[in-house]
Amino acid sequence: MPNTPNQPREYRIAPRYLANADADGSAAIQPLLDAGWALSRDEPGNTFVTAPDLCARLAHLPEFSGRALWKISAGPDAFAPPQWLVSFDYQTPPEVVADFTTHLAAAYAHGPDAYLKRDSRTTGVDTCLQLLADGWTMGPTTPFLTYQSPDQQIRLHYRDNHLTHSDEIVGDTERWLIEVGPPGQVWYATASTHLPEHLFQKLATAIANPAPAYRYLRRIDLDHLPSQATATPTAPSPLEVARIQAATARTAPRATASTLANPTATQPPTPQRFTSAGPTR
Repeated sequence: MPNTPNQPREYRIAPRYLANADADGSAAIQPLLDAGWALSRDEPGNTFVTAPDLCARLAHLPEFSGRALWKISAGPDAFAPPQWLVSFDYQTPPEVVADFTTHLAAAYAHGPDAYLKRDSRTTGVDTCLQLLADGWTMGPTTPFLTYQSPDQQIRLHYRDNHLTHSDEIVGDTERWLIEVGPPGQVWYATASTHLPEHLFQKLATAIANPAPAYRYLRRIDLDHLPSQATATPTAPSPLEVARIQAATARTAPRATASTLANPTATQPPTPQRFTSAGPTR
């Protein structure tokens, strides 16, 4: 049965940062659950995952009216505002979020010094120097200090002016803004001032990872992918399978009429039998 336009197929989308968001965000939450964090949901359908000491948390907010779908934060006190916030919007591929939560879970397991910042704000110098070494370029002068990926699809902006901590934590502004995708198909991630340097580096690495993502898409969905993305079916369609089978059947060798009339003509010779007197037939 051939694929119809409304019948989805699995595609490998590369790079993954140009894949569409997947409706199932469980892959992004699972690393925290595996580390012993607690899962809860509110009545509208938002999901919350909280560390055992309540000092680090993830919120998945499909029913929230703001621009962020994912909010991840941590602080030294469960009953005080968080020290840092990372957010991702609705179009973020969940594989990106999953990479970051995997690193957060590992850092949390090593104690507060591994996931909280003890000194001044994150400068991102080491991360940005590595991006430049990887072929990124600095963009033209803007209100931000901007770094752009080699394919020009990722733009990392650094805001160098004074920011109020409370404004950052509620999401009104951010120290780091990452834009991904071509105009009209951009998704966003943000990071606040006091995100530890090594977690910021993991965030940048997760976003820029060129590995493919896998999506079930209809033909119309392919039209909505950025033109810079490559979509490759992971398996042939039923129609393609039928064509392959038909072509194979046409090229397969067939028995000739003479062979069918004289079947002994194709039989191998009778093997020799060895006795004590020597070989016999």
